[in-house]
Amino acid sequence: MLTVSKNQIDDSDVCRRCSLQGPTCCRIATGQEEFCFPLSQVEKERIQEHVPFTGGFVLSPNSKAFVDHVCRLFPGEEDAARELFPEGKEHFRLAVDSMGACRFLGPEGCEIPKEARPYYCRLFPFWMAGSGVTFFDSPTCLARREGRTLIRILDRLDTNRATIKDLYGRLRLVWGLAPRKGACRVNKKF
Repeated sequence: MLTVSKNQIDDSDVCRRCSLQGPTCCRIATGQEEFCFPLSQVEKERIQEHVPFTGGFVLSPNSKAFVDHVCRLFPGEEDAARELFPEGKEHFRLAVDSMGACRFLGPEGCEIPKEARPYYCRLFPFWMAGSGVTFFDSPTCLARREGRTLIRILDRLDTNRATIKDLYGRLRLVWGLAPRKGACRVNKKF
């Protein structure tokens, strides 16, 4: 178990505190790798510019379970999701170690600068349902456990609905999904 002194951690940094506590969004159970969110080429290149670390990415097959998972994230857009991730092809994702931890997860949290992290990572635990911001009911998310309501989770993570909508819109754009009316306000800088 990792031991970190209280002085090394800013208590307002919920994600950093969470990463030190055990199972998190940055760690997955062995065998669940196919459910890791894919990386677009834009996101992969942006990470490589900021963190020139080899071994942080892996090609994964577009298995039926993976494609079905992506389709559940984009209800009503299943055809577009299946076109982006055809079964039998491959996609990049962040690599994990033998214990299921993201290879970019260091002793004090994510080693990727916040502005270069994948959009899904920056969004989690939030997502869009139509034009409304919602959150995943993830028991491993410390912000969700401490906040319990959307307003409080947004506050814990020092963000707001407009930022979530913007990040979600950016995620859609880098994957080639059409913008959704009312769901995002994005400038062209990714």
